[in-house]
Amino acid sequence: MTGRRFLFWLRWTWRDLRARWVQVLVIALIIGLGTGLYSGLASTSAWRRASYDASYRATQMFDLRLTFATGSYAPVTDLLAAVTGVPAADSIAAASPRLIGSTQLDASTASQQILVPATIVGITTPTTGTQVSDLAVLAGRGLGPADAAQPVAVLHALLGRYYHLPVAGTLKVSGGHALRYVGLGAIPEDFVVFSQQHYEQTANAYGVVYTSIETAGELLGQPGQANDLVIRLRPGANRAIVRRQIDAAIEASIPGVGTTWTTREQDPARKQLYGALTTTQRLYDIFAGLVLAGAVFGAFNLTVRIVDAQRREIGVAMAIGTPTELIAARPLLLGLEVALSGAVMGVGVGIGVNQLFINAVRTYLPLPVWVTTFQTGIFLRGALIGVVLTLVAVAIPVIRAVRVAPVDAIRTTAISASGVGLSPLLARLPLPGGSLAQLPFRNVLRAPKRTLLTALGIGAAITILVCLLGMSDSFFATIDGARRDVATGPAGRMTVSLDRFRLTDDPVVLAIEHANGVDRFEPQVQVLGSLARRGTKFDVLITALDLHHGMWVPPVTSGTTVSDKAGLVISDKAARDLAVGPGDTVTLHHPRRTGLTSYTFVDTPVDVIGVSSLPTRFLTYLDIRQVGLMGLEGLTNTVEVAPAPGTSTDALQRELFGMPGVGFVQSPTATIDAARKQIDEILAILRIADAALLLMVALIAFNATSINVDERRREEATMFAFGVPLRTVLGISVVESLVSGLVGTMLGIVAGRVLLGWITTRMMPGIIEDIGIRNVLNTSTILAAIGLGVITVSIAPLFSARRLAAMDISSTLRVME
Repeated sequence: MTGRRFLFWLRWTWRDLRARWVQVLVIALIIGLGTGLYSGLASTSAWRRASYDASYRATQMFDLRLTFATGSYAPVTDLLAAVTGVPAADSIAAASPRLIGSTQLDASTASQQILVPATIVGITTPTTGTQVSDLAVLAGRGLGPADAAQPVAVLHALLGRYYHLPVAGTLKVSGGHALRYVGLGAIPEDFVVFSQQHYEQTANAYGVVYTSIETAGELLGQPGQANDLVIRLRPGANRAIVRRQIDAAIEASIPGVGTTWTTREQDPARKQLYGALTTTQRLYDIFAGLVLAGAVFGAFNLTVRIVDAQRREIGVAMAIGTPTELIAARPLLLGLEVALSGAVMGVGVGIGVNQLFINAVRTYLPLPVWVTTFQTGIFLRGALIGVVLTLVAVAIPVIRAVRVAPVDAIRTTAISASGVGLSPLLARLPLPGGSLAQLPFRNVLRAPKRTLLTALGIGAAITILVCLLGMSDSFFATIDGARRDVATGPAGRMTVSLDRFRLTDDPVVLAIEHANGVDRFEPQVQVLGSLARRGTKFDVLITALDLHHGMWVPPVTSGTTVSDKAGLVISDKAARDLAVGPGDTVTLHHPRRTGLTSYTFVDTPVDVIGVSSLPTRFLTYLDIRQVGLMGLEGLTNTVEVAPAPGTSTDALQRELFGMPGVGFVQSPTATIDAARKQIDEILAILRIADAALLLMVALIAFNATSINVDERRREEATMFAFGVPLRTVLGISVVESLVSGLVGTMLGIVAGRVLLGWITTRMMPGIIEDIGIRNVLNTSTILAAIGLGVITVSIAPLFSARRLAAMDISSTLRVME
């Protein structure tokens, strides 16, 4: 008997599903979108970490890296002798000297011009099976022993992918040197590309060329020299002992050279990748939780409305003596079926979304190994959350319904059920029109709970949508504002990086000054360093330029750029992170020249004289007259030029490209474009979430209105019985939905604005450390939210026109079957 009764209730729930199949399908899809997005966002760090670990193992990344100060070099033989001669040499599994320098890369094809700044990395070509920081080849072939001292190279994979270059071809570097590239790849230090100025680069605006160290010496004018060394240690080796012994050996054999040690964990690319696992995942987890909460709340709201619409049937069942548990079984089974359907859809949505996330991330990372196994635990957790919360959403109104008296449940109108609500407030307002014109507003006020649930369901989704779209607004406003600040000054001005430090009257420098098409010329100095104060320290790019009368001067929001003593102009983000302002003192870690080609690093207390509006904290400026603190008087390694009238920037860039001593030529906005690289991955993920969320908002808005129309079917039947035409009934529903949608949308916009402010001011500083994100919400985003939240809700009643036209008036008005 129990089995037969269970089948009976299953047939009833199947009847309910068929009667409301559109609403049920939409609720299940909302749950599926919410749980799927939650699972996809929450699982990104798992497969990314697995991919990073496998890729670094495959390329045998260094344990220690020794980098010479800017402008310093040492003979390869001396450097190797110093390393292999230390007492702890048995702890070293592999050591590889490298020569790294800046260049300009011309990879143009017949159909497109590709002229970008680049880095040349000269590596030791493989001669044994034991290597360190191997070149991972993603297409074509790598470098072999036969390629030593030959014009053969491998091009960084991201540049090749972006411009759809063939696997093999030819390219040119500064000085007109031609190379034949035979493959596309990357070393582990370049899984995220950083320029020689140590800021992250975009795939289309920067290149890396890998060649033999012998070939690199010829291209960079440093034959037989090295300025970088990577070391892989044997298991159990003591890093500190190896470092101390190598420092002592270099000091003895190559004195006066400043060096910097970097461990595997300190590598900028590795820190960027693994750091993002924690920081960006925090952001994704927030959005995942918000999306899931919005979906569950929307489903809860809609499910409550469906159960409330069955109050009359529940009342009839109680009146004829049906046991409470049987009355509750029908809607609970319906809720379970909806929840399970949503969970199944969620797995499908999650798999699809996860694949989109993977494809988005793969376009930014040249990893040799990708591990993208299905994250079963995370997806099951998302599905379980969706099922449990949906059942809770059904149980609450069912419990409430079976506790009322049968006669109250059988009552069919909002007035009879709960009085007139807030509708008497309209009596104080002189609204135009007759009773039918005022009816939508009376409906809204006489059932305030129903109106509030509808508004909150729409508002919850709009809140998340406004926050997600506002994140894009904030990112773009930050980058666009910085671009405008940097792009001021003479039109078309460009930064020319030299191959090394040169005297300002060096023939190479003078040749650039008097080159065809150059109108204005300004020598500058760029070096790497760091800023520190009270335990806070970060790397910066120090640019010494004419802060008094230069072609471009950083805009300041406080302080000044004009000072007779040495002082720094730092970015607003740097000032906030260091908790300083004009007049405060910071510690500047910078190189100081000790010989013709040797530099060491020193710490110098320097005052802050100005704070610029630039959002990138690594951009720091010093007046060119103060370069004496670095021992660089009369020297330059960077010049700024402006084209003469009638000379295009492309023509001037190509003119300078072929000149000896020129490293690369780029727009001054390159640093800002590089900053955007840090947020591109986040935006790529958010755009996918935006698209899914737009669909979810539309579904919630449509279903809320559809249920609202169903709840008023007796009132609509009554109006039809009294001769009210279909267009008038539809108009009443449209206006009522418009009011509810407008209230919900306004609530969502306000809540979304508050949430956006919290994320940009509280969360983002810990996620993107080098960029100060502005808190911006564009008018277009607000209009989009209004359009989606109001228009979608308003037009939803029109889809019920056919059903209303075919309504059986007498059957709809019947209280009992």
